Amino acid sequence: MEREAQSNFGERLKEAAARPQVLWAVVAILLIAVVVMGVLMPQQASGDDRVAAVVNGDPIMKDELFDMMYAQEGKEILDQLITRQLIIQEAARLGVEVSEEDVDEEIDKIIDESFMGSEEEFLMLLDQYGVAIEVFREDARLNMLAREIAMAQTDFTDEDAREFFEEHRHLYEQQEEVEARHILVETEDEAEEVALLLEEGEDFVELAAEYSTDSSNKDDGGYLGSFARGRMVEPFDEVAFSLEVGELSEPVETQFGYHIIEVLDRREKEELEYEDVSEQVMEAMADEQVSIILNELLPELYEQADIEYMI
Repeated sequence: MEREAQSNFGERLKEAAARPQVLWAVVAILLIAVVVMGVLMPQQASGDDRVAAVVNGDPIMKDELFDMMYAQEGKEILDQLITRQLIIQEAARLGVEVSEEDVDEEIDKIIDESFMGSEEEFLMLLDQYGVAIEVFREDARLNMLAREIAMAQTDFTDEDAREFFEEHRHLYEQQEEVEARHILVETEDEAEEVALLLEEGEDFVELAAEYSTDSSNKDDGGYLGSFARGRMVEPFDEVAFSLEVGELSEPVETQFGYHIIEVLDRREKEELEYEDVSEQVMEAMADEQVSIILNELLPELYEQADIEYMI
């Protein structure tokens, strides 16, 4: 387990700023996974002759499994399906559409902001939860439809946006960042050995491939990309931001092991003006209102809908 934690340093070290977006996605895909399992199962079963499992010769029927699943969480899942259908119907009524290209862009945005642009890590997360990319795409489409429905009911002025910007100015400042790479090893002796080799002129990329236990980036020369203060674990963060460009650190101990860090570039903190980020401000204002509007709209849609429960 310890080696596994070390080898995943590249994924776990960064506390991604966009995690809220990942959270809605993960929660949603888990829900869909349950829905698909609970709804498709009775469709696949043609009668009591379909067996889900056999225990010491005694069968457990698929109908039994479905009945138990429905008794435990079926009403909640059915309500979620109804909510989805109401959103789809409302979008159709308003003429709101989400194209395949729109879904592609949304998924690309999630990958860029929450997985540092790594499609592989994104797909690994889906695989971890047993969710097919097609299921995730449909869930993303539904979220986008809901957002567009809410957006159709918003009317922001430029004055509103400027006021929002001033209240949230800190969110639009370009934070101080460093671009860095590292070599992670298990012991201090190994770290000292690597540091000595680097001092003697050995190639960082080759040493990372040979020595680093961080499997997420060792084959990329230990490259970690750019990150702001507070995104890394504290000892690593403190040293990385104290280094000059091109400077190598002494061995740095964290819970993952010992690191040799090299800073490749720096970006200083920069305050932006409203005109620089007006589009992002409008999007942020809309996002803030989406949940509020949907919480008001969905009960209305339920009340107006003709819903007949058949089970």
